[in-house]
Amino acid sequence: VTHPIPHHNVSTEIHRTGGPFTLVPLPDRDTRPSSAVVWMDRGPEAERLAALPVPEFEAEMFTRSAGLFGPLTLVTRRSVWPMIAQIADRFEAERTALIAEAAHVVPPIGAQGLNMSLADLACLLDLARAAPDRLGDRAMLGAYHRRRWPEVKARVMGIDLLNRTSMLSAPPLRDLRAGALNALYSLAPVRKTLMKAGLGMR
Repeated sequence: VTHPIPHHNVSTEIHRTGGPFTLVPLPDRDTRPSSAVVWMDRGPEAERLAALPVPEFEAEMFTRSAGLFGPLTLVTRRSVWPMIAQIADRFEAERTALIAEAAHVVPPIGAQGLNMSLADLACLLDLARAAPDRLGDRAMLGAYHRRRWPEVKARVMGIDLLNRTSMLSAPPLRDLRAGALNALYSLAPVRKTLMKAGLGMR
């Protein structure tokens, strides 16, 4: 989409009932600020949105985005994808390391898929630097699996839980979710810790 208000290269994620709505910054398109939109919702609602005429869809996007960047103008076709969370049983085999979406798939929430992929690469790089003469041997790849798999498993489960929680519509649960997110945002030390964890920083 394009929009009149600049995004300043900041990704914005809005959590409401049905699922998160994310605007991912892109380079300008025809001199206008541009973003990719990831709009998650329940299957029937996603199908309804995908079938809307463009003007009606753009109006729904504007409402769902809370008007943060002004009217959103669609510039590519819409696509509908099922959201799943998966993790491979093992991240290694003979002279093979699984990384990124070959190893784990998560709903696009908080850029965690990208962060986990970068952490996979960083782990392999650390192991390669520590023992350059053992590149790709079973000991090195086994160490990679032992380091990454438990952390990725926990994160996949957490992201899946967050995704399911974001779809809750019952008022008490919805209010609890909103209160928890507001509390996390208000507590700067907790927010910074979570951001570091999301980026895989120690």
